[in-house]
Amino acid sequence: MASQTTVHAHNSQHFEDLQLSAKDFYDLLKKMIESYQYPDVTCTPVTLSEGGLFSSKREYLRISKQRYHYYVCASPFGKSFFISWWLKEEAHTSANLAGKIPWFGKAVAQRMESKTYYEVDTELMFTSSINSLIKMAVEKVKADHGHRKEIPAPVE
Repeated sequence: MASQTTVHAHNSQHFEDLQLSAKDFYDLLKKMIESYQYPDVTCTPVTLSEGGLFSSKREYLRISKQRYHYYVCASPFGKSFFISWWLKEEAHTSANLAGKIPWFGKAVAQRMESKTYYEVDTELMFTSSINSLIKMAVEKVKADHGHRKEIPAPVE
């Protein structure tokens, strides 16, 4: 059972010599997601710290369904630009609390954490669909700004 937020995946795309508006990318991605009319999926701008307590803030687009959240960051980096996305699962607070009850708490917590096939199916649909849409939005940015597909360097 998770006791804190769990990171399930992280991806990123770097664009050499590209200046782009993060807001424009977030708007594009939001429109793509909304066009699919996924049930109970929300897109919310959130501001997260870059580091410690007094560090600068950075805006992310959080795409959520229940305990699962994608955090998408689109940002300039020098003369370049990057898009990064994280898939996180929030801890099940009630199960964490139940797990602390002496003698039978762990059994109760495990029962609370168990999922039906339907719950697992909808989580997988959410995570795979949103990941695909983020990749589609990245590919649209590449196409719109004339970036060619990267060719891997030859192995010597």
